[in-house]
Amino acid sequence: MANNNKPSIAGWLDIVAGIIWLFMVAFLDLVILGFSVGFGTPRGANVLHLWIIIIALALPGVLSIIGGVLSLKHRGWTLALIGSICTIPLGLGIVAVVLLVQSKNDFIKTQKIQ
Repeated sequence: MANNNKPSIAGWLDIVAGIIWLFMVAFLDLVILGFSVGFGTPRGANVLHLWIIIIALALPGVLSIIGGVLSLKHRGWTLALIGSICTIPLGLGIVAVVLLVQSKNDFIKTQKIQ
């Protein structure tokens, strides 16, 4: 395995972008909560749909952090690439995707147990 810094740089970019993404989701959650308190929520309102939306919005951030950690360990190229693709809207993902595609051969191949 070649000593290459590209997966490590991509991993750190993914982790930073994932943390930023999760902070943005938390801020959006607080804004929604503020609007619901300000306008008044009806008694017994079902807020399950809000939780589903928040979890769906947080999923790319979590995948980005997981992909970044795997990229730092030079394992799981596919999941690392998925995590980088999730960060493309923040701009950091473009650089991370390019670095991961260039360094595909640096990742350790895991053997399947039969």
